Amino acid sequence: MDPSAKNNVPNSVEIIDDHLDQFFDENEDIVVFDEIKSEIIHRDIFFIKANDNRPYHILLSCGMSALPMSVPEDTDSSQFAELVILLPKEWNLEYESFSDEKNYWPIRLMKEIMMSPHINKTWFGFGHTYGFEDDKEFAEEIGFNSIMLAHSMELSEEFTCIELADENTIDIYTMIPLYKEELEFKKKNGAMDLLELFDKFGIEEIIKVGRKNVCK
Repeated sequence: MDPSAKNNVPNSVEIIDDHLDQFFDENEDIVVFDEIKSEIIHRDIFFIKANDNRPYHILLSCGMSALPMSVPEDTDSSQFAELVILLPKEWNLEYESFSDEKNYWPIRLMKEIMMSPHINKTWFGFGHTYGFEDDKEFAEEIGFNSIMLAHSMELSEEFTCIELADENTIDIYTMIPLYKEELEFKKKNGAMDLLELFDKFGIEEIIKVGRKNVCK
């Protein structure tokens, strides 16, 4: 495919860029992981680097909201969504590190989830999960095999809800990685019960490889 084809598919760059301007000034260190070849939607990821006041990196998807999702009519959830994942400042996000899946898996999963509702004519919202349902891990020695979407605890509601001119909103969900046992617990008991367990054991939103498995 011609690289210019990315310009022929829907994208959310202007909306996300304008939104970030409300929260970050020109001194903020922001990098865009730009998708070269695009199909259905154009998927970029904004990398907002950690600083002295924010000890974690923010990865924010850009493009999932370019098309509406197929949300059931009786469901109180927006047709438009984007994703964030918070990574510790020690996480290697240099381009040359992406050949190592231990570094790249959060980006790979974000890009997969961004595309999934548009390919499969479905939707993502609070409490939805994505990933492997067997013992396969996202990367060797990572432990996590799935992702749950939730409301961010670190980022403000003003940041995670973008109001559009037509009175619709783009809801930004945080990606929380789960162990196999946590995924099984969530399926049986629901997202809120699992989040209560995270709170009980002090599990933070910022990704920590090797953290406690709250269901084991």
